[in-house]
Amino acid sequence: MTWALCAVPRERWLAQPPRRLSDWPALRLLRHMVLNERHLTLPAVRYILGDRDAGAVPSAITLEQVDAAWDPEAGTDAADDLVRAHAVTRFELLQRLETASDECWSTPLPIELAAHHPHTAAPVQLHGLMLRARQHELEHLATLWRLALYWDRIPTATPLGVPFHPADRLEESH
Repeated sequence: MTWALCAVPRERWLAQPPRRLSDWPALRLLRHMVLNERHLTLPAVRYILGDRDAGAVPSAITLEQVDAAWDPEAGTDAADDLVRAHAVTRFELLQRLETASDECWSTPLPIELAAHHPHTAAPVQLHGLMLRARQHELEHLATLWRLALYWDRIPTATPLGVPFHPADRLEESH
């Protein structure tokens, strides 16, 4: 996430991107990921490993409210804190997953933790939790890379009747 964020010019981290690329600025995407990892994924892993009770995980509504409280005036100064928080959370998460026993990987999440995930026929287990967390991260990572790669390439308007590529114009073909 940090590499993708740094691929976006710093002056654009808080700017509203072109609508076709994202609804959120780059820094808000990172903040959203930090909140999810820090307040959902890591506490669920801690619980499964026996380190914390399920009551410490905020409700989906509480997390949505915190996420919605995004302050675009926070400035790029908040970026350093977000990047640091992401690194610290990710490091702890990876450390804990490396020590997880085989039994932990098949332990179902309690309903309080599973409520954050789409309902499935089978109970949510650690491997499912991590797969969903990774999928969520990749979706937002793809958005950050779109911002980095295509921000300046999005046309503001497409003139009617003019093909996008010169090869599409028959009168100009060789």
